[in-house]
Formats: sequence, C-alpha cells, structure tokens
Amino acid sequence: MVSRSTSSSYQRYKEVTKELYKKNLELFGANRELILLQKLYEITTSSLKLEDLTQRFIDVIVKDLNFLSAIVFLKNPELNSLKVIAMTKSKVNLIALKLFASPLSSLELPLDIKENIVAQAYISKRREVTHLFYKVFTPLITEEKAKIIEEVSKVKSTIVYPLVFGDESLGAFAVSMKKDIEDLSDSEKTALKRVSSVFGVAVNRLMIYQDLQIVNIRLKEIDAQKDEFISMAAHELRAPMTAIKGYVSMIIEGDTGDIPEKARGFLVDANAINERLIRLVNNMLNVSRIEEGRMVYQEEEENLSTVTRTVFAQFRPEAERKGLELKLDIPTSLKDKVRVDPDRIQEVIGNLLSNAIKYTDKGSVVVRLTQPNAKTVRFEVEDTGPGISKEEQEKLFKKFSRAESSVGKTTGTGLGLYISKLLVEKFGGIIGLASEDGKGSTFWFELPLVI
Repeated sequence: MVSRSTSSSYQRYKEVTKELYKKNLELFGANRELILLQKLYEITTSSLKLEDLTQRFIDVIVKDLNFLSAIVFLKNPELNSLKVIAMTKSKVNLIALKLFASPLSSLELPLDIKENIVAQAYISKRREVTHLFYKVFTPLITEEKAKIIEEVSKVKSTIVYPLVFGDESLGAFAVSMKKDIEDLSDSEKTALKRVSSVFGVAVNRLMIYQDLQIVNIRLKEIDAQKDEFISMAAHELRAPMTAIKGYVSMIIEGDTGDIPEKARGFLVDANAINERLIRLVNNMLNVSRIEEGRMVYQEEEENLSTVTRTVFAQFRPEAERKGLELKLDIPTSLKDKVRVDPDRIQEVIGNLLSNAIKYTDKGSVVVRLTQPNAKTVRFEVEDTGPGISKEEQEKLFKKFSRAESSVGKTTGTGLGLYISKLLVEKFGGIIGLASEDGKGSTFWFELPLVI
C-alpha cells in the first residue's frame, strides 16, 4: 500500500516534470526564433534586389518553421493590385503553378476582391486566416482547382500577414501549413509575428534603395545630356568668338584705319569681354575632354619654378591695375622638377593666381614655392581677400560651384577650380585651401618630385 506522502511526492514530481518540459519547450522555441531572426538579418544586409530578398526570406521561414509553402505579394500601384514576386518551390506551389492560366511573373491579385484574404490583409493591415486555399488566390483559380491543391498537398490552413512599414502597406506574405491554426504553438505564433515586422522593414529598405537607384540613373542620364549640350554649344560658340577677337584686334591695331579714342576704348572693353567668353568656352570644352578621357597630355620633366615665374609675369599688370602688391617667394635651393604637361600646369597656376587677384580688393597676393618633404614640391598663392567660411569651402573644387559670398560680386562659372583639381590629380598631386572668413585665403597644390 502506497503511503499518502509517497503519492503526494509522486504527484509533485509529475508537476515539476511537466513544468520543466514546458519551460524547455519555450526555451527551444525562443532559441529557434532567435536563430531564424539572425538568418533574416543576414539576408537583409546581403540582398540588394527585392526578388532575391523575398525569395530567401520565405525559403528560410518555411524550412525553419516547418511549413508547407509561402508566397510573397507586393503592391503594384499602377494596376491597383498585388503582384506575386516570390514563392517557395514546394509541392503546393508547383501544383498551383500548373493550374494557373498565367506564368508566375504575370500573376496579379486585384485589390477589390473581398473574398481574397491576401487583399484584405493588405488593406486592413491585419493578419488573416483561412482553411480554404481558394481564398488565397481567388479570382486567379477556381474552387475546384483549389480543392485539388488542398487534397494533393495536404494543406489545412493558410495565414496571411501584411507587410507594413509605418502606416504604409507594402504587400503581404502567405504561409500554408499541414495543421490547423489552432494547433500552432505560442512560440510559432510569436515567431511569425516578429518575422512579419522584420519582413516589412527589409522590404521597405530595398524599395527605397531601388527607387534611389532609378533616380540616380535618371540623374546620370540628365547630367550626360547636359554635358553633351554644353560641349556642343561651346564648339558652336568658339569659332565666331575667335573670329570676333581677330576682327576687333585688327581694328584696335589700326589695320582698318584710324579710329577715335572713344571708340578705341569701347573696342578694348569689348575685346576683354570676348576674351573672357573664350576662356569660359575653353573651360567647358576642357571639362568635357578631361571627364571623358579625351584630353591629350604632353607630359615632360619641368621645373615648377620656371612655369610659376612665367605665369607670375603675365598677371603682374592686372595686380598693379588693382593697386595690389604682388610678391614671388621661391627659395634658391628649391628642388622643383616635376613630370607634368607644362601648358596644363600653367593653366592651374593661372586659375589660382587669377582668383586671388580677382577676389582681393586691397593688400597683397603672395605666390610661393616650398618643399614640405623630400618627395614633394608645394605651390601656394596667399591673398588678403575676404576669406571663405568653412561651409562655403565644402562647395569649392566641384563643377559649377562657387562660394556664395562671391556670387554677384565677380564673374565666373565655378569651373576653374574644378579643372585645376582634375589636372593636379592627373599628375599625381593633391589640391586644397586654407582660409577663415574675413582673414584671406591660401590655395595650394602639391606635386611629386622627379627623383
């Protein structure tokens, strides 16, 4: 005869065992959920196409949660429908594909079909459940064909979760299983709920990425069209402007006879304006040639000091007209042999020196060469102009970009510094500036020495 205490102990043992089994089951479910979410996270970070991401998501979900099949639908705003974008290669779906009148790529679910639980889940942003496979694909399939699928594949129920991000429905995904909804464990229900949230975030991320890709492609096309137009317009403008320059120069020099001094002054001004336009056109053509790799370079070993002195002499009259002190600082022991195209590096120095004089109203402009280390020579042009704020410095050296403080005060296109950067980098150097608002500016570039 079993004592009462022994019976009580045995009962307690059974309860503890049952509770322990329940806890172990919950722990197993939680671990399985964590593993599943980790897999989905890895897919999210490695997928750049919606088709790839959605297919990999449902393959993992079906395998890890032991479901029969899964299908993903995404919104198609143009047709007011949901388009099938991915489905697992399971028995259920393979049978369904054979019974559909259309291929997978053209399957669209109208959103105005009330009997369709996928459409309803998308519209209501709530989970929908059915024991009838017909309700997943109506009106794409008849009830008779749906029953065939259920019988052959043993589908008992299907759950549809909306793919939601914020307040927006992006689509839906359906999972079919060989058991009733009521037989799902708490851990399976929790896993599906969390998976649907992760799914929505992942799909939204890729939709934004793909939209940006489309916009980026379009912007590149527009930019290419703009560059083509600028290049074509520049070619068309250069010939007549060169002719105008020649004719005006002939008149100024007296080849057509004497002209009044007042008229001469007008012609000199007109010639200067025409020269500026020719430089603008040449800059636009040079940008196009450099960017497209059509620029021809005649590289040779050259002393940077020689090129600097040549450009310095050209700009001295302009500095004197503005009342600026123009200084040249080149150490006698400087090593300055570089491999460049002399004409192009002269263009760079001319751009930097021209800007310094243009934007400086009083004070001085200093041109100097230094050797920061045994392998590099540095060119600098320092001015006492208005300086450039940190915010405006970010805009410089970019195509058609100028400091806002200079716009309207002086002429320019913002191409000079951009071209200078391209050329300096072509010769293996770097370019930059140092400036503070109200304290002048120093523009510089460094080139590797010929050792």
